[in-house]
Amino acid sequence: MPVRAPDTTQEAAVPPPPHRRLPTVAFSLALVAVGLIGGFGAAKLGDEPHTAKAELLVGTVTWSNDETRSIAFAEDGALRNPLDGDTIYSVIAESWQDARGTLHNDGTYPTCLVGEENEPASADRRRVELEVLHRDTGGDQPQHIAVHVHCLD
Repeated sequence: MPVRAPDTTQEAAVPPPPHRRLPTVAFSLALVAVGLIGGFGAAKLGDEPHTAKAELLVGTVTWSNDETRSIAFAEDGALRNPLDGDTIYSVIAESWQDARGTLHNDGTYPTCLVGEENEPASADRRRVELEVLHRDTGGDQPQHIAVHVHCLD
């Protein structure tokens, strides 16, 4: 049987016509874009938009009403215009801490903010530490919300 000589004639690689390269390039670019957007989206998932960070404030409650769960609060060191009036906070805390450090989780109003018997309002000046949120209501003043109260005296 005769031995065939190796084929030395090879077809030259011919690039596909431009109209065939376009879908391939477009598909490749789409994959890159999806990868970038997906990576950005994954990074944004770590940025939870539905969480709020409470701010820790120390100061004096100058007025309190246990029926409405509202307090007037003056933060230590905060300068305010006397014409602005008191800063009112809504106390929505389900738990609070007394001056000894005992945590109360029973939904009661903090005892350091309670008025005299049969008198819901109190003008006793009480030192407290508040964890608060500030909610933008679209008006001039935000709504101030106390989510935790720690009685200091």
